Amino acid sequence: MKHNRRIRILMVMDSLAVGGTETYVLSLVKAFPSLGVMPVYAGGTGVMYEAFARAGCPIHRVDLTAEQLQDPARQEHAEQTLTQIMHSRKIDLVHIHQTPSGLYAAQAARKLGIPVVFTVHGAYYPSDQLQQMQAAGCTFISVSLPVQAYLERQGIPSHVIANGIDFEQYRSESSSALRAGLRIPDGKKVVVYASRLAWDKAVVCAMLVRAARTIQLNGTIPLHVVIAGTGNQAAAIAELAETVNLECGTSFVHLVGSQMQMRDYYNLGDLVVGTGRVALEAMACGKPVLAIGNHGYFGFVDQPVYDEAWQYYFGDHDSKERPSEQRIGGALSDALASSDRLEEMGRQGQAWARANFHIRDKALQMKQLYYSLLGENLIGME
Repeated sequence: MKHNRRIRILMVMDSLAVGGTETYVLSLVKAFPSLGVMPVYAGGTGVMYEAFARAGCPIHRVDLTAEQLQDPARQEHAEQTLTQIMHSRKIDLVHIHQTPSGLYAAQAARKLGIPVVFTVHGAYYPSDQLQQMQAAGCTFISVSLPVQAYLERQGIPSHVIANGIDFEQYRSESSSALRAGLRIPDGKKVVVYASRLAWDKAVVCAMLVRAARTIQLNGTIPLHVVIAGTGNQAAAIAELAETVNLECGTSFVHLVGSQMQMRDYYNLGDLVVGTGRVALEAMACGKPVLAIGNHGYFGFVDQPVYDEAWQYYFGDHDSKERPSEQRIGGALSDALASSDRLEEMGRQGQAWARANFHIRDKALQMKQLYYSLLGENLIGME
């Protein structure tokens, strides 16, 4: 069978908030049309609405938040609305990313005989919800090897398709305008932390701020820390940053909130601290990465440990050890003392990320999986 027929995909998410899952789905939405895959979105709205609209993706607003779906009447309404969208848009396959919103999309698709793909973005999905998804007939995709192992322990097979990065969106460029806007003098080292400020990632952020405080008070390395992200611990991080800035007598910790143009902030950094997709985006911009995630501490993503970094998914889904203020501080001090090492790490990381995580390659893998699931249903359909 020739794979030359255009297929229509319904992407379903809770919302269009700024986050790694949403950014990844946007990159797929932009890559798909040239491959003959036509995406449609259904789910809640958010600040990424305009980005999806600019990508030419039709958007259907459906409230699929967990709070709304606690009401049985709203559950029924959500499923009916999704059914109508699938029917009117002549959807061939549904691709879901979150729970419980994805469950209602899967149930609607099953009644229409439409295949469903479920990408599992981490090991945080409750087991009972994963079992419900499997019972609903979903084909599972894991974004990393640890996630695949997590699913296997629950008797759920999956295909591994890593996050892909849009190298036109994430690239090396000057950050002088942003540096001036944040009033960071030339010659000061900049560490960028990018993450949702929630769960263990907020704990890591607090450790980073306290480690930077020690470095600042020692006076060994002129340093600024830029924190991009928001979440339910953002207020606590802001309070800590204010305290540390007052104690050190200088405003060197900057909270910039949630950002749509993360490329500018990655390029501002001499070093990026992050995990998962953040690590890949930063490397695409040619930046060295200290990988620390929800699961724990991995360390620097350097050439000798690239394969290992992927196996751990940069500390987000697996890790070597627990992070600590002392460990983070020691790593920062060692790395920031050698600009040449940082630049070389950035160059090598950029080449590795491009070779292994290009969005077009991942979109092609996804397309092949879609076609394998659609199979004979495609024959004779136009």
